[in-house]
Amino acid sequence: MHLNTDPQAPAKRPCLRDLATLTATLLPPALVMLAPLPELERRCREIDTTHPQYREETPLVLAYEHRRRGQLSGQLRVAHRQEDVA
Repeated sequence: MHLNTDPQAPAKRPCLRDLATLTATLLPPALVMLAPLPELERRCREIDTTHPQYREETPLVLAYEHRRRGQLSGQLRVAHRQEDVA
C-alpha cells in the first residue's frame, strides 16, 4: 500500500516579509490581543496547516503575545537575559 503524502519541508529561518504579511492578513494585532491564548494557539495551528509558508512565523507571534501578556499581568519575574531587563 502506498500513501500519497509529501514529506514536510525542513524548517527554515523566519522571514520578516512573511511575518509582516501574516500579521497584516491572517493574524491582525487586534485579533491577537483580544483572543484567549488557547484560541490563538488553535488559530496558529490552523494557519500552519492551511498556509505552511508561515510555519516559522506563527511561533514568533505566539511568543510575543505570551511575553506581552506576562508583562501586563503585573507579576514579578526573574530576567535571564539583559534584553529582558530593558
